[in-house]
Parts: sequence; C-alpha cells; structure tokens
Amino acid sequence: MKKMKIAIIGAGISGITIASELQKFSEVKIFEKSRGVGGRMSTRYNEDFAFDHGVQCFTARTKAFQKFLQPFIVSEDVLPWIGKAVNIDIDGKISPRFWFETHLVAVPNMNSLCKKMAIGLDISTSIEVAPITKEDDLWNLKDTNGNDLGNFDFVISTAPQSQTKNLFGENFKIKEVNMQPCFALMIGFKERWQFDWIFAKVRNNPIKLIALNSSKPKRNSQVTSLVIHSRSSWTREHLEDNLDDVMHVLTDNLKNITGIDANKADYKSIHRWRYALVNEEKSEIFLDKNLKLAATSDWTTNSRIEDVWLMAKKLSESLIEK
Repeated sequence: MKKMKIAIIGAGISGITIASELQKFSEVKIFEKSRGVGGRMSTRYNEDFAFDHGVQCFTARTKAFQKFLQPFIVSEDVLPWIGKAVNIDIDGKISPRFWFETHLVAVPNMNSLCKKMAIGLDISTSIEVAPITKEDDLWNLKDTNGNDLGNFDFVISTAPQSQTKNLFGENFKIKEVNMQPCFALMIGFKERWQFDWIFAKVRNNPIKLIALNSSKPKRNSQVTSLVIHSRSSWTREHLEDNLDDVMHVLTDNLKNITGIDANKADYKSIHRWRYALVNEEKSEIFLDKNLKLAATSDWTTNSRIEDVWLMAKKLSESLIEK
C-alpha cells in the first residue's frame, strides 16, 4: 500500500515531534522558513557568544514528557540549569526568587534538542510556504517565490495562528488566540559575569527578564552572554518601533536597574518575536479529516515546551488512529 504523503510546516519541537511519530507510517516532509530548526527553541551565534533568544528553559511535570526526555538526560543532551534566581524592582532592589522545580536546558544550546530529534527526518530550511491550493485530491505547495514544493495528501501547520490561517484559508476553522509579542535583546561581553545571580525577573519595567545564557551547562562561561526579554504589555505598544530605538530603551533600563552598561558590550543585537507567548491557556488540537488539514503549536495550548510537545503527540495519535 502506498504511503500517505504529509507536509509539515514548521521545524520547531511541534513539527519535529509530529514528523518523528508519523514517519513510521507515512512519507513526511518538513518545510521551515528559518535557516535552522528549533522555532522558539532557537539559538543565535556570534564568535564567542551564543544566545538562546527564545525559550530560556523548560520543566518536565508529566510522566510522558519525563520518559521522552530521559534518554537525552542520560546522554547529557539535556541538563539542569542551576544557579541563583532573583527579582529586581524598578529601583534596582534585589530580592530572592525561588525555583521550586528543576529547570532544564538543551546543551550545548537550546536548539540542540531539536537538532537531535531531527536526525533522520526530511527537512528543507529557508523555505517559506505560500498559501496552499488543491489540485484534484491533493494539496499543492509552493514557496513564496512560486517554486513548486510538491503535492501532498495531508498538510499540518505548526506555524503561528495568523500564519496558519493565511496558509490554509477560511475553510479551515480555528479559534482566535491572543498571542503576545516580545523583544529579545542579546548582549555579549568578553569577560566573565560579575554578579552572583543567573536569572532575574524584573518588576514594573519594560524589561521582563534577564537571563545569563553563559551560565547554562556546557556554554562558554569565560564570556558573558545575556538575553533580555521585554514585557509583553510594553512590547505591544512599541512592536513596530525602529529596533535601534527599542534597543536604546531596553539598554537604558538595564543600566538603571543593574548598572550594566551595554555601550561597553562587545556584541549587541535584538530580535522581534511577534508571537512569543499565549495570553490564555487552552488544550485543543485542530484537525479536519475531510479537508486533510491539521494544526498545532503553542497557540493551541500555552507557551510551555512540555505542553507544546504533549499537543504534538496528541495530534500525531489522532492522525495515526485515522
């Protein structure tokens, strides 16, 4: 019997998880518009610096996710991120912040887990898929330059909700979800970190969190690699601002609350995440067996990596049952 051809749009943990499950029964192809896999579990590099500029860490609360992670923990591809966490008030006052569960990271970078999971999968990167069209009983995919990507029996999107709606059109019904944006400021110093904390939640400030990426296991601890995320409420108001202006505001606030002078940094960059966080929690897969379309990602559940993985597994199981 001929295997079903399935196209998956997006090579984050959702797309890779689904492909890993379905390739046992189908011919699966993943298309990713970025240069590499990972999605929000992405890493940016520059000489001595590496920045996990999306997801900073993740936890494992369910037995299913713990079982999935166990081989990666044994092989030390996933390790605990250990250190002091604090709260920082707008006046710079520091107070303790307690982590009551183990915070995990992929090593040597956050995208390394997806890279490991992607081994053996058919993935094409740097390809942005255009809205799909029906040809006979198959879905035809083209990239945004008009190049033909092939015909498929089934298409699964793990792209953000608005992009999924654009790809699939009005016939595929999905609920509206309010996604929150975020700026990720990356700052590198060619010297070791001078503070005793590795992670800070910032209160009443355009900055939401400060993470010392270079403190994570198997990173370069001889340099300082900082990731600063902006607060979603502030980001919404400034989402379309010039990125240099946004960087200026965030670096000024960083100096005011910590004394860290980004003007002395050896590296600075900023990334605009338009779809960073889910404003409301839900747990729903979107599957239309008649149209042969499906979708899942953080917007179908919440922003926790574990829950995104669980939803991808749930969708895979529903398709396998089909």
